[in-house]
Amino acid sequence: MFTLAAAALGLALVFGAGAYAVTRLDALDHRAVLVVVAVGLAVGGVAAQAAPVTPATTTGTDRVPDAGAADGRAALEATDSVAATNDSTAVTTATVVGVLAPDRLTYRTAAGERRTVRLAGVAAPGVDGGNPERFDGVVTGQRGRTCLAEQGRRALVDARTSLVGESVTVASVDAGGAVLVADGRSINRRAVERGYARATDDRYADAERAARSAGRGVWSCATVEATPPIRESEEPGMYVAAVHPNPPGDDATALAEEYLVLKNAGDRTVDLSNWYLVDGDGKMYFFFDGRTLRPGEELVVHVGGGRNTDRHVYWGSSSPILDNDHETLKLVDGDTERTVRLSY
Repeated sequence: MFTLAAAALGLALVFGAGAYAVTRLDALDHRAVLVVVAVGLAVGGVAAQAAPVTPATTTGTDRVPDAGAADGRAALEATDSVAATNDSTAVTTATVVGVLAPDRLTYRTAAGERRTVRLAGVAAPGVDGGNPERFDGVVTGQRGRTCLAEQGRRALVDARTSLVGESVTVASVDAGGAVLVADGRSINRRAVERGYARATDDRYADAERAARSAGRGVWSCATVEATPPIRESEEPGMYVAAVHPNPPGDDATALAEEYLVLKNAGDRTVDLSNWYLVDGDGKMYFFFDGRTLRPGEELVVHVGGGRNTDRHVYWGSSSPILDNDHETLKLVDGDTERTVRLSY
């Protein structure tokens, strides 16, 4: 492709050649020819200097993006594995000015724009508890709602205390919400790690597993804990300390994770040989033959099958036994008919 400068130089050469031909044919004065050639060369030189330099066209893969924007997106991707795209991710700095719910925040940008967003990839219970069935593994029914409401209030207080007034980086991911990063840490991930919210996609699944395992936040609502009985003189102090009736997923495939915990809160060793459990349907389970519990010791009783140990026994049931939403369990001393109850 010829540039403007090349065209001007060619034109000057043409003028020179034409002038030379004229002198040969018409015997013109050679000085006139030199003038014509000089003018032509001058015109070409000026055009060459004035011609703009056209840069080579770059493709999308070769073009260097804005360094600041690229660094911001890279930081967010490293924190939350968010794939930044031109039409789905926008990075900006803002200040949190309000928390409506543990997973809904309002921020203000430097330009003064206020916006309320939902945290992407997470879902937290409200202060009313909401539906426990949305939190797989949590006790359902009124007890579950009450527990989730308490955790929702704690999460709200924590978010307002730690986030309002803080500077955050906001990445709008998609219609599902936004990712907020403060001090290099994802606020979304932190909510799941602390048990204040459940993960709604694979991004925070590992954080939810850790919170479940530790029984933090909403996942403490998966276990029903009883208040230790008041010890009376010569009373054994046996009671049902905790119940875990609703393991995550299909209960029928996780029977070993459906269990209750018995504890000896008394001051003497208890022989469990003649003790038995009665579930809410009136079925009795005998499985303590030869077992004793010293003061302060616990025994975990699993519904499914497994290998018995000193502190774990298994009913060996082929189907779930403990109700997820309501149950009254009785622990009965077969020798004296003393009964310890736990309702949830």
